[in-house]
Amino acid sequence: MLDLIINADDLGLTPGCNQGIIKALTAGIVTETTLMVNTSYTQDAVEKLKQHGVKRVGLHLNLTFGQPIIPAAQVPSLVDAQGRFRRKAAEAVTFMKTADIKRELNAQVEKFLATGLGLTHLDSHHHIHTYPEVLEIAIELAKQLGTPLRQGNAVVQQAISKAGVATTDAIALEFYEQGANMNNLKQIIQSHPQGTLEIMCHPAEPDQLLYDISSYNRWREQELAVMTSVEIREFINNNNVRLVGFDAL
Repeated sequence: MLDLIINADDLGLTPGCNQGIIKALTAGIVTETTLMVNTSYTQDAVEKLKQHGVKRVGLHLNLTFGQPIIPAAQVPSLVDAQGRFRRKAAEAVTFMKTADIKRELNAQVEKFLATGLGLTHLDSHHHIHTYPEVLEIAIELAKQLGTPLRQGNAVVQQAISKAGVATTDAIALEFYEQGANMNNLKQIIQSHPQGTLEIMCHPAEPDQLLYDISSYNRWREQELAVMTSVEIREFINNNNVRLVGFDAL
């Protein structure tokens, strides 16, 4: 049997992201979501989760969108001249100092815990935690918190497991853009007959703000339609798949 985690990234990014993710969690097959805590819509997300009885979610560690929680002057290597995170992860990590990364990520953990929500796992925006400059820090945080950490590839998975931190057997990142369709989702699931698989997704009800701030916008509506369809629910039920969260690890 396959234990399948379907994890919706970017909760808190925009009101439309919040609305779509809650719908995918409560009326679809999405089993997990992951909260950004440094945005203008974090509180809206937290309120919606609590209104719908969702008590435990993941933390979307973020060093590539918006502003840090710590004053920018205290984490200078993380920000540009405007005091904002650099958007491209591969570029951003070349500037980052370990002490600044630790300071900001610890602040994000503290802010998450202050919401009163339970923490299911850690992952990150733009996969920033899979870069060597950040991975060791993310692993240490996961150990301290006793939570699983998203893998990203075989090298990252090995590092996480070697540290004694829980992670999935596999991760699928291909339910994205042109791949965000019913047939591809079924193929991804069928190609993993057993073990634990995380499928990353980004369902939303796209609003104008999402179009303004993210190049990944219209596909999110298609993701939401697939994730809330009767067809995919029936497929799951008929294919020896068990929907689980990170707590199953």
